[in-house]
Amino acid sequence: MLKILILVIFGGLALTSALKADDNACVRGKYPPPSEHKVPEYVINLDLPPQQRWVKLAQEKRHEIDAVLMEFKRFLMEWGSGEMISIMELLGDNLDNALPNPYRDEIKGMANATGMYEGDLFIYNIFYELFTVCTSIVAQDDNGKMYHVRNLDFGLFLGWDTKNRSWELTKVLRPSIVSLDWQRGGKTVFKSVNYAGYVGVLTAIKQNKFTFSMDERFNIDGGYLGILEWIRDKKGHWMSFLSRETMEYASDFDSARDKLANTQLIAPAYFILGGTKSGEGVVITRNREVNGTDIWPMTDKSAGGWYVLETNYDHWKAPLYLDNRRGPANTCMHELGSANVGFPGLFDVLSSQPVLNKLTTYSALMQVDSGDIETYLQYCPDPCDPF
Repeated sequence: MLKILILVIFGGLALTSALKADDNACVRGKYPPPSEHKVPEYVINLDLPPQQRWVKLAQEKRHEIDAVLMEFKRFLMEWGSGEMISIMELLGDNLDNALPNPYRDEIKGMANATGMYEGDLFIYNIFYELFTVCTSIVAQDDNGKMYHVRNLDFGLFLGWDTKNRSWELTKVLRPSIVSLDWQRGGKTVFKSVNYAGYVGVLTAIKQNKFTFSMDERFNIDGGYLGILEWIRDKKGHWMSFLSRETMEYASDFDSARDKLANTQLIAPAYFILGGTKSGEGVVITRNREVNGTDIWPMTDKSAGGWYVLETNYDHWKAPLYLDNRRGPANTCMHELGSANVGFPGLFDVLSSQPVLNKLTTYSALMQVDSGDIETYLQYCPDPCDPF
């Protein structure tokens, strides 16, 4: 119900944006962004015991984590979800029953290292299951070289700063964004973009294997309903933990696709997956249950042929007319053309309004063969759509 209410209220706030959407143009020459927009990198050593893996990062980013958490809790209180806070904190204080390992011990280790409550860090690590708004694109150039890019937008209705005309949570999230190099035996297993202290995976690359991003799917069958069902009978997988397991253990594009398509979830989602071969790009539309899974390949005539693009709406339906990022993004992709696919051109698409908006925290650019992942903080100065 909360997600539906958000969409209804969003409609009113976004009306002005929709009316001027046609005025937005595809920008050029935005790459590379200023060097200060690049995010710092940390190593997560998977050979360490789980309680030790996040200590350095959590200690150095403790204040950023705390600032984000306070915004989460303020939002839940303002929306009458104080009871949900109590439930989440109770679960967090009983992590032995709430989460499987290694996630349970990783959160415990961060709590011990920072003095933060385990329950608070539990809230921090599940909130992203409920409120992200994103754009993801898998595209190939004329030689079949594969790229995967995304904007992660977060913070809608989580406090509006009237002085600076920005969303409060979006603003506090940016300093917490980090690039992670997950290593085992001194070698990279995969790389990801995370909010510091978040042990799941939303954006990631496994060199010479596949690339991944997740977009929120607005659906009544999920969110709090899925969490409450999980509390009752432990049914389903946390989305971001499933994606992390996929990044760690899937050996190729096909096995990653199958795992993401055929595992029951706590919340519905869009999984966007790119491979190493021409045409290996799909959007996996998921219910919580496995039944109803839709796999939409980039080679489908309804996709781009040489790319596939997902925002937060089922590809076979029109997007919410007050939140049509899909149309402008497709326009910019067509203007770009496959001949110009690469980090510069795709970053320009991500930097074009309303794909870029006041909720955008970062843009990530991935190339699977080289294993390169570049992540930049994003800002949308006025005039800019609120969404």
